[in-house]
Amino acid sequence: MSQDTLYISPEYNPHSLQRDWGFVVSAERRDVFELMPESLATIRTALYFSVHKASPLDFSPPLSEPYRPAKVTTDETVGNGAQLYHEVGFDIMSLALLADVPAHRPLHLTQNSLMGHWRWLRDVWRVGSSRPQCTATMDTRNAVTKALRNGKNNLAIAELRNLFKKVQQNPDNAGLHISFLNSLSLFCPFIATELLWRQGRIKQDPISRSRTKDKEGIVE
Repeated sequence: MSQDTLYISPEYNPHSLQRDWGFVVSAERRDVFELMPESLATIRTALYFSVHKASPLDFSPPLSEPYRPAKVTTDETVGNGAQLYHEVGFDIMSLALLADVPAHRPLHLTQNSLMGHWRWLRDVWRVGSSRPQCTATMDTRNAVTKALRNGKNNLAIAELRNLFKKVQQNPDNAGLHISFLNSLSLFCPFIATELLWRQGRIKQDPISRSRTKDKEGIVE
């Protein structure tokens, strides 16, 4: 977690995805982006509520606002959400802050944790980026959303990883793949939006999504 952190992988680059989809995701997750300069504890709480808000199921999270953020500590000098976002991107930051323990408990964030989430998303990218488009329907009710309904953000991410394993074990199950991508979008909107766009599930095209004017849902 240093100022000079670089992602040179030609397969998965979180900063490239942020550049391409920044206008779309920042509008969809405005509740988080507006608080980005705040502490990691505040960002973590905002992510918790944002994930529930983005969920396809209509329910309120067990935790109610106002909610006192649990303490987040790090091995390095990462002082706030904006710094962590700059270094590792939204998707990795989201996984790192919401995995391992429930949002109401203290969290110690390590460099190994960040790298572990990056490696997992790299594997997700390898599986999903070259997959041909499909017309399968999806099921929004799965173990991920069930865990979210119970307020278990850490269990939801564990179930998300289990769902990805099933995708790898069943490469011909198109519906399972689409369901995984939709569940992934709750926590990792940048990589999920790109992969859903490649599946024809996102309206924005790769040219208009980078423009600054309001077009097809893109907000300045």
